[in-house]
Amino acid sequence: MIITSASFAPLFVYASYLLALSKTYLIPLGYLPKPIGMMYLISDGLSNAFGLAIALVGVALEIASYPYMKHRFHVLELPEQFDVYYLLFTLCAASMELLIYSYNLLLMYIALEVSLITPVILIYYYGYDTQGRSRRWIALLYFVYGMLASTLFLIGAVLVALENNTMDLAAIKNISLIAWALMFIGLLIKLPSFGPHVWIPWVHGSHPTPVAALISGLVGLMAYVLARIYIISPYFIDEFRLPILIYAIVGGIIISLGVIRHQYHYKWLLAYSTAANSTYLLIGLALGSYGILGLTMHYISHLFGKTVLFMTAASIIVYYEEFDIRKMGGLQTYIPSVGAAAVLGWMALSGVLTLSMLAEFYLFLGLVNVILPSYPLWVFIGLAVGLAAIFVLTGYYGFWALKQVFYGQPRGNYHKVNVDPKLVIPLYVLGLAAIILLFPPASTYIVHSILMSIGMIMR
Repeated sequence: MIITSASFAPLFVYASYLLALSKTYLIPLGYLPKPIGMMYLISDGLSNAFGLAIALVGVALEIASYPYMKHRFHVLELPEQFDVYYLLFTLCAASMELLIYSYNLLLMYIALEVSLITPVILIYYYGYDTQGRSRRWIALLYFVYGMLASTLFLIGAVLVALENNTMDLAAIKNISLIAWALMFIGLLIKLPSFGPHVWIPWVHGSHPTPVAALISGLVGLMAYVLARIYIISPYFIDEFRLPILIYAIVGGIIISLGVIRHQYHYKWLLAYSTAANSTYLLIGLALGSYGILGLTMHYISHLFGKTVLFMTAASIIVYYEEFDIRKMGGLQTYIPSVGAAAVLGWMALSGVLTLSMLAEFYLFLGLVNVILPSYPLWVFIGLAVGLAAIFVLTGYYGFWALKQVFYGQPRGNYHKVNVDPKLVIPLYVLGLAAIILLFPPASTYIVHSILMSIGMIMR
């Protein structure tokens, strides 16, 4: 645990330092014959903002995983296979970092495949049977959806390579409509956007809970990959901006309205919340530079908050073996440290004194900057009202869920326990990080560095 969690610390320091400097570097890894071309890693404001978030979450989850997986091995009547678990978990988190820093479509595809295979294995061996389905069935479901997404992305990437004689994003000059559409649809499946999102509650409900928290960050990285492609070839998003925004906003409202239906499973509720929050990322993708800035900030705040919330679910599982929200209530009395962490988690998702508050500002600024000059006023008003509705619904179902789980009268037989510090201290670190990043100088470094990197590449 110590070695694996410490492995992410240098990357966290590196990303923080480069964000403060606002520097951009292309790091060559070698050359492969055409049409693959030069293999690069890119270090700029955009990649380092995402890289910082994943590194910090990686450290937190590696620590919090220990007491949780100790309990899980006991329930499964397995010997303590921490070496296997931490190897797979670390490979998954490392593949997410590779996806972030890759600047070649082939490298991105490799990262997508590794980030698919490792969680599938973790579900298969250590996951939960849920809603009448075995964890093996759910692992297969996740694999099929993930392979469909990756295959569509690969076909689009191959078309880009044939058109440009390279997969090197620094050298690509043109992306055809069909190539853009294939990559876009493939990554929407894994984002998960409205419609394809049906796989995510099964997967989040079945995953070992720290892995579910990590995967909530992985799916959001699909918006990062699309943003990378958009920066070098914006015409597809520019051409279909209005349909994308309408689809994202309407889908986000529908999913948000449906979140509170899932009282029968705490992790399913959090999974639907992930699908609802993915619409923020799709909206940001369609709103230019300010939208990408809002996308990035919401991703970071959502990842921190959702990791906190999944690990509150993990704590309830460890000490009470309970999943059903209808049988919870009043847990603040019995595990107050976990309840306080849940408040920080929902704050991070809802834009209450956390970085997501700034994300909402930049999403609205993008809407004003991009939509108002180009479309009729009624279109702008409709989109603005829809976006505001998603913000309000996120806050509503978030604090409703908080009340159902931790406040009111207990609806089950509970007893007070001393929660292992390894389960809660990482949650406070993430919750407080979402607050700290809202204020200067942290927020000013992030904003300046991301806008510089976007402007530099687009020029």
